[in-house]
Amino acid sequence: MKTPVRYYLLVYNAIAFCFWAAYFFVFLAQGLQLSPMAVLLLNIAQGMAFLEIIHTLLKWVKSPVGSTAAQVVSRLLVLAIINVLVQRNQMLPVAYTGLCIVSFAWSITELMRYSFYFFGLVNVQPKALLWMRYTFFIVLYPAGVTGEWLLLVTPIIAVGYAFNAYMAFAIVTAITYAYYFPVLYKYMWKQRRAKLGG
Repeated sequence: MKTPVRYYLLVYNAIAFCFWAAYFFVFLAQGLQLSPMAVLLLNIAQGMAFLEIIHTLLKWVKSPVGSTAAQVVSRLLVLAIINVLVQRNQMLPVAYTGLCIVSFAWSITELMRYSFYFFGLVNVQPKALLWMRYTFFIVLYPAGVTGEWLLLVTPIIAVGYAFNAYMAFAIVTAITYAYYFPVLYKYMWKQRRAKLGG
């Protein structure tokens, strides 16, 4: 890897880690509520992930382009729904539950992931972090998908179950999730076996 790219990735991972840490701290400190500051931090932290699609396209990282794009786009969709629900003050109980789940699942996952990548770029591999990176996903990934789905169905619940454009979109999204969740989950198990053995 060329030195400028390595430095860029070091800075990118450090900044992404800091925004996720700030979001999670604010979310927890404010009693699991989305204040304007928390919303801003979440938008920046999750919005930065769009750059990861570019990183894979440029082959700066080894992640597969398709699965990276699918994960980033699905999260950005959920982020857009969170923003709409907050702006319209429609945080129904199902959405609030989904928000709490994704806040914990996304934050813990990303704090581990970005610190893992950062240390990898400086050739340091803390064993505890390696184990967490390739073990916590077992619970956090299905939990995150569950939280995302609770948020995705909220607009349907909020306006009723009549068939509309959003419901059609949600059906297409469901099919996409049904395909990509097992693919990504199996990929993580494969990575776990490669990194931790067994």
